[in-house]
Amino acid sequence: MKINKSKYAAALLFALLPLLIFGCHKNNTETKAGEITKSTQTPQQKTAVKIKHLNSSNREYIKDKTIAVFLGHGFNDEETVSRFSRLLNLNYGLNTPDSQGLIKVLVYPDDFMVGGKARLSSLYHKLEDDRLAGLITFGAPEGLCDVIARLEDLSIKKQQELLDALKKEEETKDALSSSQSSQESTPPIEEKVLARTYPVFSYFQQDDSLGSESTADFVLDYTPKTSELDNERSDSIPDFDSTLLLMNSVDQMINLRAPLSQDKNLLNFVQKLVGKQKTVSYYNDYETGLKSINHFIFE
Repeated sequence: MKINKSKYAAALLFALLPLLIFGCHKNNTETKAGEITKSTQTPQQKTAVKIKHLNSSNREYIKDKTIAVFLGHGFNDEETVSRFSRLLNLNYGLNTPDSQGLIKVLVYPDDFMVGGKARLSSLYHKLEDDRLAGLITFGAPEGLCDVIARLEDLSIKKQQELLDALKKEEETKDALSSSQSSQESTPPIEEKVLARTYPVFSYFQQDDSLGSESTADFVLDYTPKTSELDNERSDSIPDFDSTLLLMNSVDQMINLRAPLSQDKNLLNFVQKLVGKQKTVSYYNDYETGLKSINHFIFE
């Protein structure tokens, strides 16, 4: 029997038509779904590079926490602020009114203008509601150490309020169980000296040295203080990459979870932050000749 090829081709096309239509429809639907998924992603869903590689313990620790980066003298120019912000946003995410990243960048004096004047005291109000995992300052102006001290007092106050609440809860439990002689009372909560719960690193400050030393884990300067003309020194640091210091500092704060101990290991810790760029040494007070335990320099 002779087959009519034209009729056979038409019949085959008719049979395959539903499959072709369905396949096109499926591909079109998948494409649109992909476009919708991408368009509805928020900045928070796009995980920052370094955050993405943290272990589960560190990711849990920094959840809802903030590391504040203060940029002052020598670090508040447009180019430096932009460079620091880009790197921090790429690796950790920025904490802004529009995004919920880890890092909150604060530029002095631009972010501290109140009534046309720069008010350092406003730093307290900018950070008082944050759960700080750390504070890093570059080029701290005079008086910043006083505000940092207030934030430290706030940290201690919050801890004390929590301890008081726990004590009250335990006292209530003991009162309810006091009639049951067979049940031992809950051991009292151990009293301890409270301190701030987060590390503070101070770099290239122009604040009071003793005040900075007392409110920071350590202070690092790039030239020794030899006279009262110190504040007139150049802000430029030759052959030094401050972005490396910044990134190393944030990485360490994520791991630290507490202030550093004031001991002989502190020098080595600061040297690792600086890297091989410079050799870090202890700062000697030019008036007293005394060596500070947490103040360092490099030349």
